[in-house]
Amino acid sequence: MAYTEMRIAAETKTAHVNNVSLFEYLDEARKKWYHYSILNGVESVVVHIGINYKREVFNQNKLVVRTTLARVGNTSYTLNQTIVNHLEELVVSAEVVLTTINRQTRTKVKVPQGIRSLLDRDSLIDFDKMVAKGNSAEIESGKN
Repeated sequence: MAYTEMRIAAETKTAHVNNVSLFEYLDEARKKWYHYSILNGVESVVVHIGINYKREVFNQNKLVVRTTLARVGNTSYTLNQTIVNHLEELVVSAEVVLTTINRQTRTKVKVPQGIRSLLDRDSLIDFDKMVAKGNSAEIESGKN
């Protein structure tokens, strides 16, 4: 399945990273998905998040946040997110359901084809590269 990755070093003023910070890392990793939605003419809004905290994270731990498109419905889609540490141990897992809405009327709309087509891919998505190319056909089809 199509996915994005974000690499970070955990930061905190104490030794232990607070779970709220881990939640914020997940949100930060979704920002490219939000932007991609806007490029496809809709806005994506979180309607549900289920999260499981598995391991402690400490200051300056190297982390990878992976966001995978898991399912696409009529007006919503689901992202599975994980955070793993430098030892490849699962730190956090989350399931995030987003609904797509019209940016002007703020009403639900069908998930655009540009997002739907990502479900058929099995590779890392480079949204920045897709946008930099400026090819709206590629953006709409989800190809890069």
